[in-house]
Amino acid sequence: MINQKIEDQQNIRIQNCLVAEQKMIADQIDFTVYDYLQPETIKKICLIQAYCRMLLKKKKFKLLKVWAVKRRKVYEELIQTETTYLADMKIVLEKVLKNVKELKLLPENEIQKAFSNISQIYDLNKTFLRELQKKLEFYHNNVCVGQIFLKYIPFFKMYFQYLQEFNIDQISILRNQYQDFDNFLKNLEEACVFKGGDLNSFLIKPVQRLPRYSLLITSVVKYTWKDHPDYQDLQKTLNSFASVTQQIDLLMGNILKNQALFELQYKFFNLINVQIVESTRQFILTESLSMINEGKEEPINLYLCTDLIVLTKINEENQKYIKESLITYSFLDIQSHYESEQLPSLIFTLFSGEQKMVFACQEQEQKLKLLQELDAILANLRNNASIRSFKKAKTQAYSLIKVQIVSITRGQELLKTYAQYNLIIINKSQSYATQTRHKVLLKLQKKLQNEFQKESQEELGSSILFQNWIKNRLNKESNDGRKVIVQEFLETLLNSHLVKTRPEYFLRKLKLPQDFYERNVISQSKYKYLAKSQIG
Repeated sequence: MINQKIEDQQNIRIQNCLVAEQKMIADQIDFTVYDYLQPETIKKICLIQAYCRMLLKKKKFKLLKVWAVKRRKVYEELIQTETTYLADMKIVLEKVLKNVKELKLLPENEIQKAFSNISQIYDLNKTFLRELQKKLEFYHNNVCVGQIFLKYIPFFKMYFQYLQEFNIDQISILRNQYQDFDNFLKNLEEACVFKGGDLNSFLIKPVQRLPRYSLLITSVVKYTWKDHPDYQDLQKTLNSFASVTQQIDLLMGNILKNQALFELQYKFFNLINVQIVESTRQFILTESLSMINEGKEEPINLYLCTDLIVLTKINEENQKYIKESLITYSFLDIQSHYESEQLPSLIFTLFSGEQKMVFACQEQEQKLKLLQELDAILANLRNNASIRSFKKAKTQAYSLIKVQIVSITRGQELLKTYAQYNLIIINKSQSYATQTRHKVLLKLQKKLQNEFQKESQEELGSSILFQNWIKNRLNKESNDGRKVIVQEFLETLLNSHLVKTRPEYFLRKLKLPQDFYERNVISQSKYKYLAKSQIG
């Protein structure tokens, strides 16, 4: 049928050309092609034109097919993130708010300050999710959700009350004032109710949710063709969310950006005793992309601040434990620069200090966005350059000590058997094969608590080193769960600035050399000197 249509179009084209030919002959226009060859030549030209049109339509069809797949993935992400968001809100309501009220751990006015109208927000989003799931249950490419968003946008304004009453420090203030409330939250944190975080990390989720909708709708519009039945409603939704997010920005100021900087400090930099929270530093954005190392692409998270770049990796070895670990970080200065391959290549390289970081973006838009931000940051650094800022920016590259659990085998001691964890510990270019067991890990945790009593009280709930996971959780988990706990515990221990001050006991128990940390800081010139002396 397609061939017939193409042939009909060709015949019409040929007839038009013949009419034009006769008119030109009538006007006595000279032809460079002989008369008897003209019809055949015109026919071939028409065939070429038809073939080109077919290729263009085929290319457009392939593009629409890719858009349709990406559009579906955005909807899947919307449902998934909304489900997770509601599950987290349910934890706050049932595990925290309900018990705080029943046990009277806080006065009513303090409860209102801390939790605001979170119950109403939960009910609203529960209804919203139910409608989305019903609409997307039987998915097809022409499915329309714009009307659902347009229906609920006026109700989303109830978030404004929550935003006005939200205070990052509120929970910390209440924990200091009410000891029973503090003990209650510590028990929940030890039981991993907050998935490795704390109550504050859950209470900030409603603040982050509306901007997230805006990003998802932007992605949907991007992958929706203009003659799609939902295109106009999605555009209206996007415009409505733009005005909503502007109001959020006015209400919140830089609260999310400052919170992100505090979270980076809390999650990664307290461990290595590096202070990144400063009044002159602001968080800009975070992006998920890939880093190319020795020809291999590794998915990472990139956090960009006004003079700092942080790279982390998420290890999803077990759905119960999603651990994000620090790969490296670098302070940017006037010497920092990047090199970018021309589009459509998605690769660019950032040079900062002694570090060379090669990135592969997910799409051209992401690459352009990152390079624009880097241009602005580097231009600002050059404009505000001073000797003092140079000295501050010069830091050593951070390299995470990594622990790999190769296997779990059964060991035997007298008549008892035990689980033996076979490990490889990587410290830069050095790797060490060793073993440990539950009994040894318990001794390490006890030694930590005795050796660093003050720090253990301050960091209880924020570091796995002081959460008693080895004692209370390890033997209750499956092998996958045990691997994640042991790996995170040992990586945190070996990278901790506390352990590095008095490492002897810990290195001995893990069967590591006493110069384990010293080997990491030997300079290249020292290696060359040692090599020459051995040759001599």
